[in-house]
Amino acid sequence: MAASSDVTKPSPDEHGLTRRDALRTVGLGGAALGAGFLGGSLSQPALASSDSPRSAFYGSDATGPGYTGEFDPPENLDASALADVTIPPPARTGSQQITLSVVESRNEVAAGQSMNQWTFDGSAPGPIIRATEGDLLEITVHNQTDHNHNLHLHGRHSPSMDGWEPIPPGGEFTYEIKAGPAGVHPYHCHTMPLAKHVAKGLYGTMIVDPIGGRPPAHEFVLLLSGWDIDEDGRNEIYTWNGIAGYFARYPIKVPVGDPARLYIVNMTEYDPVGSFHLHAQTFDVFPSGTDVTPTEHTDTITLGQGERAIVEFALPELGRYMFHPHQHHMAGAGAMGWFAAI
Repeated sequence: MAASSDVTKPSPDEHGLTRRDALRTVGLGGAALGAGFLGGSLSQPALASSDSPRSAFYGSDATGPGYTGEFDPPENLDASALADVTIPPPARTGSQQITLSVVESRNEVAAGQSMNQWTFDGSAPGPIIRATEGDLLEITVHNQTDHNHNLHLHGRHSPSMDGWEPIPPGGEFTYEIKAGPAGVHPYHCHTMPLAKHVAKGLYGTMIVDPIGGRPPAHEFVLLLSGWDIDEDGRNEIYTWNGIAGYFARYPIKVPVGDPARLYIVNMTEYDPVGSFHLHAQTFDVFPSGTDVTPTEHTDTITLGQGERAIVEFALPELGRYMFHPHQHHMAGAGAMGWFAAI
């Protein structure tokens, strides 16, 4: 689903695995599931043997237990299809030169439901950008469509790099910013008509780590969006990370008792409010991720358009833990998924 880019190209970790390889074994389905501790700290991602009792809890069948909504994911997507927009790249420090291409492509957002999208690098959401607070980022955007587009990053930066000026068809522009503040921030096109450009898929997630990093955890990005299939200004389908029903078919798997961290972003156009609700467990909430101290411990957060949060939790026992927006029409129209504690 996601095309490669300068910021999401898989690279081997110290075990010789790419993030996509590790996702098959740790993150989103597959038989060999589990996690390890390296040097006393949690490895993200890490491996366990395929004969581990935890690994065998769900076997090799990653399909959900039959409690799904109106839309299923496309049949051609496997358990690693959303790797690049679900598993963030490792934390890093230093300047980066990043390239994003705005392209138009026709993509399936649910089985039998396709639409013409405007995307960064061919997928909606676009690549995950990750940096440490204060790092210099040079982000060059190439507009490969017949329409004006641009790039607006949430967070703090010079107004000269705010990204509201259009990049014409065939043009390019390099945005230079110092990453900050620490937290999780959306990026998106800000060309008029703004609602149309966002509704058609021009957005993604930027993670800015505090200097010194955050405590080790299994990390996942969940970006909520809506899809106006018939272009009547109302969404018919809702998704986490761009595909309806994907995490109902392929639960996100986390070892029992291990810390998990979610970077949650709401980029749903046409619906003023979204939310994230976790069944059977509660979590610490870090609004926008800009503080290292949680402000609340709950099981539901409400997010307006463009709002985001970091949440942290551990799943205490084997089982499936449902998640979805508490706007139930969104959950029933594609935005329901599961965590599987293994």
